[in-house]
Amino acid sequence: MPRTAHPSPVPRRRQLLLAACAAGLAPGAQAQAPPLIRHNMADGDESMPPYRLQVLRLLLERTQSSHGPYELRADASATTQSRALAQLRAGDIDVWASMCSRSRQDAGLSIPICLRRGVNGVRLPVVLAERRSEFEGLRHQLALRTYRFGQVSHWPDARVLAANGFKLEAVQTLEAFPAMLRLRRFDIFLLAADEAHAIVEAHPDLRVLDDWCLAYPSVYGFFVNARLPALAIRLREGWARCLADGSFAALFDAHLGPQIQRAQLGKRLWLRLTNPDLPEGMPLRERTLWHPQVWQHLLAPGPSLSR
Repeated sequence: MPRTAHPSPVPRRRQLLLAACAAGLAPGAQAQAPPLIRHNMADGDESMPPYRLQVLRLLLERTQSSHGPYELRADASATTQSRALAQLRAGDIDVWASMCSRSRQDAGLSIPICLRRGVNGVRLPVVLAERRSEFEGLRHQLALRTYRFGQVSHWPDARVLAANGFKLEAVQTLEAFPAMLRLRRFDIFLLAADEAHAIVEAHPDLRVLDDWCLAYPSVYGFFVNARLPALAIRLREGWARCLADGSFAALFDAHLGPQIQRAQLGKRLWLRLTNPDLPEGMPLRERTLWHPQVWQHLLAPGPSLSR
């Protein structure tokens, strides 16, 4: 009887090599690197990165199970918002955090969830300490419009103030405002409630007023490189998870809570302004996205005690 031919067995070493090739792990092959995400949100101290970078990391961490690992790379070449905006439009960075405005909507894919829960639109007045009593008792916008306000020219806040009839003196950079205030180039400078005291405490001759604030609806959100829609989807999913599990609220309270408490927003008179530069589609009626004081004095439907 003729014998049936059987294929010779594949050596064990060759079997392993074939399996490794199928998995992309053959000798000399490299595992696929995680996607690189370029941003400009780092400062000089990597042991304590800025709040907006920590929010970005949180969103990416919460989506690792569905979207995989990632690598962040900082680009510190942009020293102004206008420069960062140009980088995003050119595709030189992938993520940027800034105040949303109509003129910026075409810069990239907007993620309209406010990292600062609307507190960035609550502006505290900064004046020379020797003139504090002159401004502390002001109660009406008409009186305020007789004074000159300083504001960084490329911030959207400058357009908001101009649209509401305030006299403006352009400031080229944030660092320039204390010297210009001392020279009386303007009378009042405005800073967000979550940053004002931390900035002004380095200048003993300046004061943050206690009695009033200007406030307008504002969204400080992420913008994503328009060439990376998958990254925008990932960040939106990350937001949904962080809002649901409370991790964003915990991060916000830990990093911005002390400065907001120091601002004593509940004890101030809120002088409300319109924001014609705010893009359409912002989630202004989703109460849980906003700081309670912002919701109560600025966004809640119906009458308010603010003016």
